[in-house]
Amino acid sequence: MRNTADLVQEHGSNVWFERELADLWAAVKPDDWDGAEAVGKSTDTLDVWIDSGSSSRAVLMQRNELGRPGAEAGTADAWQADYYLEGSDQHRGWFQSSLLLSLAGNGVAPYRNVLTHGFMVDADREKISKSKQDGGYAKPQTAEAYVGNYGADIVRLWVASQDFRNDITVSEERIKKVAEAYRGIRNALRYQLSNLYDFDPAQHTVADDELTGLDRWILDAFGKLDTDVRAAFDACEFHAAYQRITQFVSVELSAVYHDTVKDRLYTSPANSPRRRSTQTALYRLIQSFTKMLSPMLAFTADEAWEAIPHLDSDSVHLADWEPFEFSITDNEAANWQTLFTIRERALPVLEEARQAKRIGKGLEACVALTGTGRELEVGQTHQEDLRELVNVSQLTLSEGESEELQVAVANADGEKCERCWRWEPSVGSHDAHSTLCTRCFEAVS
Repeated sequence: MRNTADLVQEHGSNVWFERELADLWAAVKPDDWDGAEAVGKSTDTLDVWIDSGSSSRAVLMQRNELGRPGAEAGTADAWQADYYLEGSDQHRGWFQSSLLLSLAGNGVAPYRNVLTHGFMVDADREKISKSKQDGGYAKPQTAEAYVGNYGADIVRLWVASQDFRNDITVSEERIKKVAEAYRGIRNALRYQLSNLYDFDPAQHTVADDELTGLDRWILDAFGKLDTDVRAAFDACEFHAAYQRITQFVSVELSAVYHDTVKDRLYTSPANSPRRRSTQTALYRLIQSFTKMLSPMLAFTADEAWEAIPHLDSDSVHLADWEPFEFSITDNEAANWQTLFTIRERALPVLEEARQAKRIGKGLEACVALTGTGRELEVGQTHQEDLRELVNVSQLTLSEGESEELQVAVANADGEKCERCWRWEPSVGSHDAHSTLCTRCFEAVS
């Protein structure tokens, strides 16, 4: 028995089938054997569960690199697996046989955690089988086919988006939806990278307390995202991480922050405090975001990482994903919540003006807000931030009767600046650049 075990350890289990009887018997026959000679070799399977169930001793204990760093030899930490992963049909199979054999032989379970998943099923909720691949499906439902059509990262993202604890429906429509979410993530990465071309963190980084309010808000929002995604990963709830990330990309990042800061990034002077503040925020976001995405989007994250300027690490997969440290005070957060409340009230009124053809784009408008109380106070204190959020050329605030600011829309004063597209009274007042507003005139002078 020992000789056979040593032979398999050296050559693998296929040695039993590869060698002839005489050769095998000579290799495993004990030196002091005085019994009958072997007349044949069995090819029957004795018990597959004993074979796979003993993998903790045959695999884990034989490979020191699988243990926890610094673990004491002979202890469970030196070999015990963090996870055993298999389908739900293995509760009475591999999971149980591994547990029973390890308890009997080692006195401890072979794993710290067990992660079980459902089955892949087609649109009719039938289990996808190998036998149906040849002619049973209109299109092959294999990983190779989907990777060929969509790329590995989209397939990985689709896997992450599914709640694996239940059966997973595989269909072209579902993967297409994830492909759309992937494009949103990729476009967000491209936007951030494209606006860092002239940013050197050693020269241009803005201190936290000098960042603009909107930059501080997005960094705080990303800090909350980072906490949520870490918790989801730790709990193996990858679908929750996917949902949180895609929601952040489509709402806070793309619809609000990226859209709002375009003006300062594209039209402010290169070294203006507001532009450098936003670049500082983008530089921090792109680094932490690629690290966050790297477990799911292995290739995309590394591609984006390589494009980030002034980094020492060659690959995102060699960088540590440290907790994202940034937060704003409760009072600052409350002020931003108030500003967003006002914004949500103003946008439908702007849309009504567009529908009535009183204005074209939002930059043709002047929004007048009237009211009293906290909303008026916060709006007056952060008037420029509010104008940016609403994305109009001009915004005024004045005393009124309602606690909720009332919204009115009129045409903005002045003429359209051909550089920033804002309507400003100062357009035409500079002979050298008669089509520019004062802000753009100073930027190009």
